[in-house]
Amino acid sequence: MIYKAIVTLLCSPVLMWGQCGLFLFLNILDAHSTWLVLKPDFYHRERNPIARWIFRKLHLPRGIIIFKLILLTLLGWFIWHWHRDSLTINIGVLIGNLLFIIVVLHNYRVAKRFHLQDSREQAFLIKLKAEQ
Repeated sequence: MIYKAIVTLLCSPVLMWGQCGLFLFLNILDAHSTWLVLKPDFYHRERNPIARWIFRKLHLPRGIIIFKLILLTLLGWFIWHWHRDSLTINIGVLIGNLLFIIVVLHNYRVAKRFHLQDSREQAFLIKLKAEQ
């Protein structure tokens, strides 16, 4: 009974389009949080080697925007052509959304840590200059 309810829910086109909207929103948050971690040019902090290479070649923030546009365009094309198979798309996008939630939360935590570290370094330098 629960299995049938889950399958019925996952076959829903409404759920699919809602999840696609959430996926788009999470990608925007991922782009923003990636910018916060990498700005102005700390490319070595990016863990994805393909994204890191693109970011170095195109520079920030243009590289992030172009990378996201390419990925989302490919995914959008795929969903547009296979939208009738909402069960498979819902499962795939659900997994993608769960992963992106983890990635976005991690990126914001890392950005906060780097921001605190930079603030401490600047405070130390100000104090050092004042002592001279």
